[in-house]
Amino acid sequence: MEEHIDLAIATAIFLVFVGLCVGLCYHSTLAYALNALSSEIVAIAYFYPVKIPITYDASSKIATVGVGLKDVRAVIAVVKTSTATYQVKLFEERALPTKVSAEADEWVIALTPGGYGVKTGTAYPSGLVVTTTGVYPLTSAPSLYPRVKVTTTYVVEPSESMVVKTCSSFQTRSIDDKFLSELRFVSSKYVGPSDPNLKDYQGVVMLKEEYST
Repeated sequence: MEEHIDLAIATAIFLVFVGLCVGLCYHSTLAYALNALSSEIVAIAYFYPVKIPITYDASSKIATVGVGLKDVRAVIAVVKTSTATYQVKLFEERALPTKVSAEADEWVIALTPGGYGVKTGTAYPSGLVVTTTGVYPLTSAPSLYPRVKVTTTYVVEPSESMVVKTCSSFQTRSIDDKFLSELRFVSSKYVGPSDPNLKDYQGVVMLKEEYST
């Protein structure tokens, strides 16, 4: 009789042990699954790491480029576009911060491999492109990046953008700060042409930020 009682107790203890093991395994599996889901990247944003501020004083006709960016070097272009043919008044590499003379209707553009700054001027519908090697007509500009394209307004190429994962695909969109602020920041690193999103842009450096839900 005692042997049966001992066997029953041992069996009960074994079953409790098995139950605990199953419960722990289930909890661990669930925790891993939740962690894997929460760490899934749903958005990747590409930013220029260097923001080059340009302020302009109309009374002195002086543009101040790159305040706060000591020891950064940038190509500076001053371009007049209020005539039929644009005129390059200045194009040189300088250490920042620096000051340049410019009329109110002239463009001041600063470029580095990882950043840019623009003081706008008169629209130039024929189009021109400023790169780190020179100023070119839009129709004959070389494929050098980053670059600032001037027409009725200006755009920088490549543009800052984000890649968002949807239920069926990935979509490239303009940066949406509100959308990104609702996600959880995961990591950031500097990337260049080895990144699939920048493979067509030799010489460009951007900051790649990853976000999850």
